Amino acid sequence: MKSFINLLMSSFAAAAWTADGATILPEQIVEARSLAVSTSLDISQSRAELANTPGGTEVVAAERYLTGRASTLADTFALSAGVVAQPRFGSDEARISIRGSGLQRTFHGRGILVLQDGMPINLADGGFDMQSLDPAAASHIHVWRGANALVHGSSTLGGAIEYISPTGRTAPGGFARIEGGSWDYLRSTIAAGFASETTDAWSSLTVRTQNGFRDHAEQETLRWSANFGWQPAAHIENRTFLSIVKSRSELPGNLTKAEMEDDPSQADNSLFGAVAYDNRRDYEHLRFSNHTAVVNGPHAWSFITGYSYKDLDHPITPFVGVIDQLSHDTFVGAGYAHEGEIGGRTHQFRAGLNWQHGITDNATFANLPGGTRAPLTGDADQTADNFSLYAEEQLGLGGGFTGILGASAAYNIRDNDVNTGTAMSYDRNYENISPKAGIRYDANHWQAYGNVSRSYEPPSFSEAVASAVANDAQQATTVELGARGSHAFIGWDASVYHAQLENEFLALNDATGTPLGTVNSDRTIHEGIELALEADLFGRNLDAKTPHRLMFRSAWTYGNFTFDDDPVYGDNQIAGLPPHLVRGQLLWENDHGWYAGPTFEWVPEKSFIDHANTFSADPHALLGFKFGVRRETGLSWFIEAKNLTDQTHAATTGVIADAGGTDARAFLPGDGRSVFAGLEWKW
Repeated sequence: MKSFINLLMSSFAAAAWTADGATILPEQIVEARSLAVSTSLDISQSRAELANTPGGTEVVAAERYLTGRASTLADTFALSAGVVAQPRFGSDEARISIRGSGLQRTFHGRGILVLQDGMPINLADGGFDMQSLDPAAASHIHVWRGANALVHGSSTLGGAIEYISPTGRTAPGGFARIEGGSWDYLRSTIAAGFASETTDAWSSLTVRTQNGFRDHAEQETLRWSANFGWQPAAHIENRTFLSIVKSRSELPGNLTKAEMEDDPSQADNSLFGAVAYDNRRDYEHLRFSNHTAVVNGPHAWSFITGYSYKDLDHPITPFVGVIDQLSHDTFVGAGYAHEGEIGGRTHQFRAGLNWQHGITDNATFANLPGGTRAPLTGDADQTADNFSLYAEEQLGLGGGFTGILGASAAYNIRDNDVNTGTAMSYDRNYENISPKAGIRYDANHWQAYGNVSRSYEPPSFSEAVASAVANDAQQATTVELGARGSHAFIGWDASVYHAQLENEFLALNDATGTPLGTVNSDRTIHEGIELALEADLFGRNLDAKTPHRLMFRSAWTYGNFTFDDDPVYGDNQIAGLPPHLVRGQLLWENDHGWYAGPTFEWVPEKSFIDHANTFSADPHALLGFKFGVRRETGLSWFIEAKNLTDQTHAATTGVIADAGGTDARAFLPGDGRSVFAGLEWKW
């Protein structure tokens, strides 16, 4: 398979935001929408679709993050309230969390359903790899925060993120972009699409290399993606998606706080550290899916089949060794939608079923100094199956109100057969029904909503094979209120939520201080505020055309995640994320596409690295600046500076149970002062 991937790579190597970033709800928000034949939504369809959700959602246009460097998840979601994306070392790898999902994960995400054009990026056990995602190959991105992605079968606390690819119909013509800058960063993308009366095609190739701000952090990644569409009749469309990823990454490892303050660019040079054992994460991914959409009057059907292959070579500490995984995942999904009237009231009904089957050959080898692979120490055949059914009804109640009722049902299998090593074999089944009820009020330029929902997540293999396993699924009940819209020169998107969790996956100690590994915490609470604001400080209406604007845009994410009368941790803060994260920009913009102004990131409070709340990362404030011009066709360019004051700070941290008030090797420094520039040509 590796040679096949190399051959293909060599062959191919020869929310709701407007394009300029403004938040404007679609005007058809209060109207019944006719069903369209489509295997890939354009951005206007996406905005109308997500605006129907009585909960926190956003459509992130690629035009928003392409005004500067578009490399990390932090670049992509910098202005997305509720999405905490913290780079580990300026790379694809990141901590990404929504509403406290996957709190203790700084790698290999969990707690969010991540989709690419309707098919999960997640493996069947729930984990996902950030290396699979290419922001330069996306038209736009859907974000459903919390249990708001029910119509995609998502039931996790964090919700779902879906990358939508351009097609030959939505992006005909060509696109070429190159970015470069500090630490030998270089990223280039070339893409093209075409369409005829019944067929279309689109493809992109992205190559990225960088040495990294920190030592032992070199990376190189190649991503190719394509899709081919065919419309044999006016009411039928079929589309095939293909993607290939090949990623090679050195891992610099965690530092102590003292080491970070002394030299944040150093790698972990400790006796058993990243340099001594050549920590890496090398990853190959092949993905195929086929989508069919059929419409007959008010009825619509969708069908998806897909397959993905993953090859992971991951030398880390000598205590863990070299993780070598080969994964094969198969996905089948079907959906039905109906829009019309019931008793003179508008309604929209959706239902569907998904099945995902994953097989992983999970082997570990001893890791000798220098990163030399030694004899096999463990081997297991891991099988995961997920069956889910979902249904949702939206019914117009009159007076601008719409009521929403829905539920998802899931049955999950986790089978771990150990062939070699000391880990235990197990075969566990999980089942759950997660209901949701909500209400939405639509006015002319704004919308208010509320909902109550249940969420559910069975453990992934990485949780379940810990020394003391997490046997039970994580569940939560969430209450959410919010509003979004625009008035005159101000736009907003605000949500407030409170979630009561049972069996949250956390690595804890017992009352004597003995580590338990990842276990099910009894009761925890996640609550917070998600607020995105924008305003033209010149006071001009956001809907009006004007030659100049002074646009302030900011995203504030507040999360209060605590234990609930825990026998060991009481009501302590759950470690991992800063309570407040504020990002934003103040840009002068004109009607010829020019823009210039400062950007900022502010973490005003310390964030604990341990659940005992004895040691923390310091607050920080970062200042940047961007300048450029962006046009629909022809030449665009940008210059962006980051961390202008060269502030030493922790971009994120690891999570431990109890640091005992002493410094720990848990800090991942953010990048120092840097400058990037880019050129782009569209035709």
